[in-house]
Amino acid sequence: MPFFRELKKIICKAKVTLQVHFPLIRKNISAKRVLLFASFHTRPGSLTIEAAMALPLFLFAVIILMTPMKLLNDGRKIQTALEITGEELSQYVSALKELKRGEDLSAAGLNELPDGFLDGITEQSILLYARIKMGKYEVYQDAESVSFLRSSILKDKETIDLIMDYRIRLPFPVLGLKSVPMSARCFRRAWIGNTLLYEEESGDTEEMVYVGRDSTRYHKKRTCHYLFNHIKAVNETELESIRNTSGGIYKPCSRCSSLEREGSIVYIMPSGGKFHSSRECSAITAYVRLVPISEVIHLGACSYCSQ
Repeated sequence: MPFFRELKKIICKAKVTLQVHFPLIRKNISAKRVLLFASFHTRPGSLTIEAAMALPLFLFAVIILMTPMKLLNDGRKIQTALEITGEELSQYVSALKELKRGEDLSAAGLNELPDGFLDGITEQSILLYARIKMGKYEVYQDAESVSFLRSSILKDKETIDLIMDYRIRLPFPVLGLKSVPMSARCFRRAWIGNTLLYEEESGDTEEMVYVGRDSTRYHKKRTCHYLFNHIKAVNETELESIRNTSGGIYKPCSRCSSLEREGSIVYIMPSGGKFHSSRECSAITAYVRLVPISEVIHLGACSYCSQ
């Protein structure tokens, strides 16, 4: 055919063998430059821009992952503080009926009540005390909208149910949500005291008596002068003119005389012979217990309060 004849003449004139030539492969010429998609160019500052975009995203992801752990930790702190407060209230509430009957607090196994507890013996005042007590544990820093409205005190005459509803603030709003609602609950049974416990177990009304530390007699009255200490605070300069019921002078206590005093105030008892630097000195603390008479019948009755 005419086309192949012309091609044969051209090949013969060139005196070269028939072979495939790649026009892209030449000396000192790279084929990569021809292919635009295979060309790589670096520009100054590109790595800085990528780091500036990646670092905020990384920090944002870290904060997102740490937020649930922070919520759990805050909830744990609040629950722990609520349990401590509930346990304390369960002890003090048991003294309410003793106060209503005009009896001494020691009959309920207590020495004293905390400051502010007796300012209005109502459910709301007790819940207010619980709220203030919780604040001492610094649990309100990240909490808001704190409420104890669902709580109840002795609703069934024997249990304390503290329910604290609150919201934990988030580090930043998420889809318009600025805080997460949470709640903590402490359910405790109020202390019923030894008297009720013995009555329930034995089913009878065995007489209860009082015994003190190293006591050799049992006492029918808590106010017996062998158990009840009438502590009086006086100025140390007045001791020279003050005498006890036996007409003797007051000498320094060997247990608390070396302790730091509250100014020049000392503590004495009408029937005692020592003056004390501290009201809590172990020498004037009577460890009084309420026990069934059958346990201490061998001691014998006090001649002063058992007449």
